[in-house]
Amino acid sequence: MARSATFALGFAAGWMVRATVDSSRSAIVSAMAAGMAGFDRVRRFAAIERDHLEDLVAEARARAEDLRKSHARSRGGPQPVERAAE
Repeated sequence: MARSATFALGFAAGWMVRATVDSSRSAIVSAMAAGMAGFDRVRRFAAIERDHLEDLVAEARARAEDLRKSHARSRGGPQPVERAAE
């Protein structure tokens, strides 16, 4: 009788572990997939913001160059040499 009870407990424990491992595996896979999707969203957001920042820097450089040129013209000094677009 003790042997069959031990066998039944062992079998039940193994069954429960197997059921837990399968469900935790799917939970881990789901969590990893959600994390990857979140990472992709963050990466896209960062790329958009980087493009926006590059546009702002380019506009600021253009305005600074215009101010420098107008300041040089108002003083009557030598005109700056135009540089080729980079």
